[in-house]
Amino acid sequence: MTPPNTCAWYIVQFKPNSHRIALRNLHRQGFKTFLPMHDVTRRTAIKFETVIKPLFAGYMFVACDPKEAPWRQINSTYGISRMRSAYNWPTRTV
Repeated sequence: MTPPNTCAWYIVQFKPNSHRIALRNLHRQGFKTFLPMHDVTRRTAIKFETVIKPLFAGYMFVACDPKEAPWRQINSTYGISRMRSAYNWPTRTV
């Protein structure tokens, strides 16, 4: 038995360089998202520069209620390419 208001986390693929657009549009629709970022230092012709990029290139996590199944809503979000898979994080039972 799963507790009420349990969300499943789904892996969502976003279009190249559109993670900011996808995050903004998913938040507007009321979805919880998780997009870990990290610093990447790269060398240009004259200097080193540090940029912040997604840890998993091209992917983020979106939480939603699996009973509502908003697949079309997420897939049609501007900046999202497609939903890849679902994962139910284990919950503690007391």
